Amino acid sequence: MRNRSKVVICWELLRALASGPQGPSRLARLVNVPFDRLGEYMVPLSSAGMVTAGSVDGHSIYRITQEGMAALADLDRVLPKLQPD
Repeated sequence: MRNRSKVVICWELLRALASGPQGPSRLARLVNVPFDRLGEYMVPLSSAGMVTAGSVDGHSIYRITQEGMAALADLDRVLPKLQPD
């Protein structure tokens, strides 16, 4: 398996969140990122306004924003063209 760039991992995180809010543990599993490194990707996404962090019944969750959905659409269009087969 090849190493993924930070951009690809952020793309995968946005794709996972597009299906609905996720808790950090589940999100880390879905994208195959170590739980303790999830923040390394979520902080820039949050700072850019693409995701929001919140709480439901005392549990942390992440949600994609409209800005994140727009970025995801752009990444869905561009990244597959740039990745080698």
